[in-house]
Order: sequence, then C-alpha cells, then structure tokens
Amino acid sequence: MTLPALEVQIPDHFPQAMADLFRSYRTYLKIEKNYSEHTLFAYLRDLKFFFEFCLKEEIDILSVDVLDVRAYFADLKSAKKQDKRTQSRKLSSLRTFYKFLFREEKIGANPILQVSFPKTKKKLPKNFTPIETEDILDYEDGEKAEVLGKRDKAIVEVLYSTGLRVFELVNAKLSDLNHELTSLKVMGKRRKERFVFIGEEAQTALRDYLEERGTSGPEEIFLNQRGGKLTTRGIRYILSERRTVMGMEKAITPHKFRHTFATDLLNAGADIRAVQELLGHASLSSTQVYLSVSRDRLKEVYRNAHPHAKK
Repeated sequence: MTLPALEVQIPDHFPQAMADLFRSYRTYLKIEKNYSEHTLFAYLRDLKFFFEFCLKEEIDILSVDVLDVRAYFADLKSAKKQDKRTQSRKLSSLRTFYKFLFREEKIGANPILQVSFPKTKKKLPKNFTPIETEDILDYEDGEKAEVLGKRDKAIVEVLYSTGLRVFELVNAKLSDLNHELTSLKVMGKRRKERFVFIGEEAQTALRDYLEERGTSGPEEIFLNQRGGKLTTRGIRYILSERRTVMGMEKAITPHKFRHTFATDLLNAGADIRAVQELLGHASLSSTQVYLSVSRDRLKEVYRNAHPHAKK
C-alpha cells in the first residue's frame, strides 16, 4: 500500500505575500535544515495555525510583538486546552520561523526570543521488553506475499539492530551497504554521515529479502509492493499492521526500536559515547536520557534480587 506524503497545503484565502513567506520557509526547512518529513509537517502545520490567527486578528506577520504572541497562545489554550508540552513545541516552531525571517532581513528583531514557558519535564523514552522484542522480530505473517514478508522481517531486524531513525531507513540505498552486509552508511540529521553495524540476525533477514528483491528498480533498499521507494508513513503502516495481526497492546513504532536499541546497549554495559555515535546524536545530553531508563532497570534488578532491599 502506497501512502501519500505528509504535506501542509497553503489555504487559498492566504494573501499572496503570506503564501510566499510560507513557501520560502518550507524550502528553508526542507533544504537547508534538512528536517524529516514529520518534523517538517509539524512545523508548517503550527505556522499555518499562527497565520490563521494573525489573519483573524488583523496582525501583520512582520510586525508581531510579544503581546501578539501571548494572545495567540492564550487563544490556543482556551480553544483546544493544549498542554505545556504542545505549547512548547508550537513556541519552538514560531521561534524557528522568526529566526528565518531575521536571517532574511525581513524583520529587525526576533520577537519570540522574549517569550518563554515553564520547562516541561522530559518524558523518558519507552522501549520494548526483551520478550516483546523477540515476539515482534519472530512474528511471521503467512498471509503476505513472500517478498513482502521477507521485507517486513528485514525492516524490524534492521531497526532493532541499528537504532536508525525512520527517515534514515527509507533513504538507505543498496550502495550504502558493504558487501558482507555488516555495516551501513547513513545520512543523518543535518546531513551528517555515520556508519551503523548490522547484527547477524539482521544480516540474515536482509540477505533473504535482497535475494527476493533483486538489484533492479530504485536505489533504496526497501521498496513498497509496487516496486517504488517506501515512505516513512509506509514504514509506520507496516509496523502498525504487524501490531494489529499480532494482537499486541503496545504500539510498534520505529522510534520504540531506536529506544530499545539504545537501552539494551547501555544495560549490557556499552559506553554512552559509543551509543551516542551509533545513534547519530549531536549532543551527549540527547543520549543521557537513556541512562535514566537503564538506571531504572538496575534499580528494579536490585530491589528484586537483594535480600535487604525489599520492605
């Protein structure tokens, strides 16, 4: 099944100048910032809501001040009862937009820099338990065509084995694999290149799929049922379908595989800086959140195993 790409349409009632700003900003996010499909969609959707508010209140986009921004968030809160996390994301979207306008010399100062919300507590990443991981990896859908079944098996094995982001997976090309299928060259965020390593079980699944797939067609490794490149939405559909047929309560997502990859490595004693490199994190602080998950697991082991730990 081919799913349409995520896209935010520019409403017909937007004035020409506003529509031009929207298009320029979209190009900036896509080409220069190299944002993923879902991040691009979220930022543009947020901007569309803000533009609608400015039209309603007759506010000039290029003359926005702090009071206008606060009025916008008050309007959002009263209409949709959005939590602090959602507000923080929308504020980040606006901050990026006005930073872009400042860079393009459309405005003299960024009005969003003077606006802030209370910091939200960062949620710990959710991962699969070892049993859940094995169940997901071992499941075989006998109803699917052989090549699609082998493709789906390779997708879940590679996600767990490498910790790839979903956009990195769909953009991975046959030429990025080494001959033995033991490593893969990846183009990550901000077009930063790195290598990830493929474990034996993932190698086997990938080899089985590639024998069925062949080398003709698109350069990308993973193809849809029509022989075209899989999209990020296509991957999510495949995983959601897997969850449904398995009857699994917990959602199966690419990011949960990434969380599980990192947590399992740290639980096994891997160095955090090595995990940072494998994940492609620019900052160590992004990786350190997984230490909390790892420590929670260690605490659980301690409480269950140490005679004097139990009350």
